[in-house]
Amino acid sequence: MAGLRTGRIGENKVDALRYYLVPVMTMTGIAGFVLGGPFVWLGFGTFPVLMMLDIALPNDSKMRALGISSVADLAIYLQLPLMIALYLVFAHSVNSGTNPILGDAASGWQIAGSIASLAWLSAVPTLPVAHELMHRRHWFPRAVAKGLSAFYGDPNRDIAHIVTHHVHLDTAKDSDTPLRGQTIYSFVFSATWGSYKDTWDKQAEILSRLGHSKWSWRNAMWLQLVLVGAIIGVMVVLAGPIAGLVTVTAMFFAKMLVEGFNYFQHYGLLRIEGEPIAKHHAWNHLGMIVRPIGVEITNHINHHLDGHTPFYELRPEPEAPQMPSLFLCFLCGLVPPVWNRFIAQPRLKDWDQRFASPGERKLAQAANARAGWPQWLAID
Repeated sequence: MAGLRTGRIGENKVDALRYYLVPVMTMTGIAGFVLGGPFVWLGFGTFPVLMMLDIALPNDSKMRALGISSVADLAIYLQLPLMIALYLVFAHSVNSGTNPILGDAASGWQIAGSIASLAWLSAVPTLPVAHELMHRRHWFPRAVAKGLSAFYGDPNRDIAHIVTHHVHLDTAKDSDTPLRGQTIYSFVFSATWGSYKDTWDKQAEILSRLGHSKWSWRNAMWLQLVLVGAIIGVMVVLAGPIAGLVTVTAMFFAKMLVEGFNYFQHYGLLRIEGEPIAKHHAWNHLGMIVRPIGVEITNHINHHLDGHTPFYELRPEPEAPQMPSLFLCFLCGLVPPVWNRFIAQPRLKDWDQRFASPGERKLAQAANARAGWPQWLAID
C-alpha cells in the first residue's frame, strides 16, 4: 500500500488541486469587490464560465487518488475566512465609493452585481463545504459548517439534514425530496419551511426530554438568529442600511440556490419508509467541474450510503441513476415544461422500469397519477 501511495504522487497532487477551485471561486469574488465598478460582477461571472465547462467536458467517474486528505481539506477549510473576507471587502467597496450603492451615485447595476456575486458564492461553493463539514464527527468542523451555513441563512442546516433527510430520504417525511410534478419555484419554499420546522421540532423534543422549555436559550434556533443577525448587523454598521438590505437579499437568493441542490439530486425518487437506502435512491451528477466545486456532493448516492465518508474517498457510481450536468439541470429546471419533458420524465421512466423495487413501482404509479404524468408502468 505504501508503494502504491508513493507511486501516485503526481496524481495525488492533481486530485487534491482540483478542489482549490473552491477558494479560487471565492477569491475571484473578493477581487471583484477590490476592483469595484463593473468588476463586482466577477464573483457571479464564475457561474457561466463553470457552467459551460461542466456541460462541454466529459463526465468524471474516477476515484480520487490516495493520500490527499490534508491538502484537500485545506481547500475547504479556507472557505470560512474567505467568506468573511468577501463580505468585509464588499463593505469596504461601498464605503470607498468604488461600489456605489448609496446616495445620488447609487447604481442599480452595482446593487444587482453585488447581490448576484454574494448570493452565488454564499451558495456555491459554500453549501458543499458546509455539507461536508457538518458530517464530520469532531466539533470543530461542525462549528465551521454552522458559520458557513449562516451565509445562506440556515446555520442549523445540519440538524434537519442529518436527523431528517438522511433518515427519511425519498419518503413523504423528507422535505428535501421534491414530488413528481413539483416545480423548483414551489419546492424551494416548501423545503425551506420543512428544514426550519424539522429543526424546531427536533430541538423542542430534545429540550423536553431534558426538562427545558422549547423557548429556552438552549434551543439552537436562537443561535441561528444570532449568527444570521450578526452578518447583517455587521454590514449595516460597516456600510449602512442599504448594504444590510443587499446582504439580506443575497442570503435569500443563496437559500433558494441551496434548496435547488436538493431539487435536482432527489427529484421524484421514492423509497418505502424503513427499507434500506440503496444505490438507486439518489441522482448523481458526475460532471468534471461540478464534482470539485460541489466537494463531491454530486457524487451523491455513495454519500447517502455512508454519510461519514470524507468527500475525497467517495466512490462514483456510474451504474447508479444519473442526471446530466447539474448546471444544465438548473437551466432546464427554471422552465418546468422543459425540465419535465426532456430530463425528469425520461429519467424517472427509466428509474421506475429498471431500478425501482416492486413496492416502489406501486408508489411511482400513484405519484405519476398525482402529477398528471403518463402511466408508463403496468402493475396488476
